[in-house]
Amino acid sequence: MKIVRIFLWGFMVLIIALAVTIIMNRGWVQDYLRGRFYEPSVEMARIRSDLDLTERGEFLFNAAQPVLNEREDFNNNCRAGASVEIAVLGCYAGNNIYIYNITEKELDGIRELTTAHELLHAVYARMSEDEKVALVEPLTRVFEANQEVLGEEIETYDTSEKQEELYVRAGTEIADLPASLEKHYGEVFSDQDKIVAFYNKYIAVFKKLETDMKTLKQEMEELQAVIDAKNAEYERRLEGLNARVDEFNKCAKTEGCFKTETEFNVRRQVIVAEQEALNGLRDEINATIDQYNVKVGEYNENVFYNEQLNKIVNSSEKPDTIK
Repeated sequence: MKIVRIFLWGFMVLIIALAVTIIMNRGWVQDYLRGRFYEPSVEMARIRSDLDLTERGEFLFNAAQPVLNEREDFNNNCRAGASVEIAVLGCYAGNNIYIYNITEKELDGIRELTTAHELLHAVYARMSEDEKVALVEPLTRVFEANQEVLGEEIETYDTSEKQEELYVRAGTEIADLPASLEKHYGEVFSDQDKIVAFYNKYIAVFKKLETDMKTLKQEMEELQAVIDAKNAEYERRLEGLNARVDEFNKCAKTEGCFKTETEFNVRRQVIVAEQEALNGLRDEINATIDQYNVKVGEYNENVFYNEQLNKIVNSSEKPDTIK
């Protein structure tokens, strides 16, 4: 009887210890159970593979149960309270990751980058305050060294959100990181540079458009300056020519004004030569206007393309067909 009681007591101690362990690690247990029953779509499974996650990274990925959403479902899951002008590519909400299913070839890499971005939100949510504090100094250095990439957008976030967004964006958009951050992100991604490559791949489309439009705008301004200068020259010379033609015609009607036929012919030839020169200048102006119009057409095409790409990444808008 005593042996039975000892056994029962030991069993109860084991159960209590197990219960305490579960309570102390309820977050991990919840992640484990969510991950065990997660079945990604074929496409999301491919994205998971392409992210080249560590064991811990894949564990948290599965726990967050990422899904690809079409427009309506995505807006229901991620756009509550968001301005229609803001492009939202994904969100981490209610312990779940939702990714806007952008499939246009022009933006290849955007879903992978967005999934990695939201995964880091899930990682950040599981950090202790001490872990977050330890990241402040190296993240601040990254922020100060990468103002062109991070500065303007990070400043749009509330103070309470800046640290987390900086953490997420540094891990997905910046390749050159302090050793402490390299080690930290290395616990999630086997190759953090590969994640940054996804970012660079899709963002390059927007950067090229921006550069092309800036170049075209400058070329248009230069051509316009040439057109304006040549038009001014044309008007000035035309005015002088008209004055000489009036003077020539007046002289021709006045007996004895031209002393000889040779003088008449010489002065007439000067006027004809100036008329031909002005015609040549007008041809130059028209050719420059044609060049300008070609640039305007290219610029407008790029503006349209840029607008459509921005509509594609904004689930609140429906893009036109990009040819």
